[in-house]
Amino acid sequence: MENNQEMELNLADLFYLLLSRLHYIVLLGALGFLLGFAIAKFVLPVKYTSDVSLYVNNAMTLEQQMGNGVANGSDINAAKLLASTYIVILKNDEVYEEVSKRLLEEYHEEDLEKMFTVSHTEQGEAYIAPGSIRSLVNITTVDNTEVIKITCTSLNAQISADICTYIADVAPSVLIRTTKAGSVEPIGHAKVAKKPSSPNVSRIAIIGGLLGAVLAAGVIIIADMLDTRIKIADDIKKKFPDIAILAEIPDLYENKGGTKYE
Repeated sequence: MENNQEMELNLADLFYLLLSRLHYIVLLGALGFLLGFAIAKFVLPVKYTSDVSLYVNNAMTLEQQMGNGVANGSDINAAKLLASTYIVILKNDEVYEEVSKRLLEEYHEEDLEKMFTVSHTEQGEAYIAPGSIRSLVNITTVDNTEVIKITCTSLNAQISADICTYIADVAPSVLIRTTKAGSVEPIGHAKVAKKPSSPNVSRIAIIGGLLGAVLAAGVIIIADMLDTRIKIADDIKKKFPDIAILAEIPDLYENKGGTKYE
């Protein structure tokens, strides 16, 4: 047996070890829960999400696509392909430059500077960099259909809804002018979120509690494995399995009615 051989813990030993230190695990888990709650509640920024959907038509108008009132399968498949192309186009700077203009028309610069970097041209005209608006927006197809979903998440519920609305307003003219094919129709309108979408306070608090408990358990296990002291006779058997124990001397100090060794 090597001198530096490590003591192995079986599942039973591990269970009783953690059970004997359960109060530490619960305490650190509670502290982790409170820390996670405090961070989510008072540190992380509160964000709001709004969305709007666009239906992609393969034909220039809905009447042209429907024809006799029945949608053609090939037109639907073509619309799905157009949707992927439209998403790429809607990420272009031209779209977000128009969004920037509308934001500056509707809001004071001081309010927008809390979320964006508002710059000025040599002529003194204010503008918001397209990238800073685009970073708040996510555009995807819904379940691989011909429906495009535009989602915006920001620190302001009204601005999130307005950005979705502006993109939906700009999209038809930009897409038709660029592709010379198809059209888009808005499905409903972007609503102002009444509740924040993030952070999820309860989830973060629970994760904090779990991490705290796992950390406590890990420290307890490592500390026990590094502890080379002999506490009970079984420790000798585990650490030195090749050496026979001839006798055990009881600790009379711990036994009531016992006498001290002289």
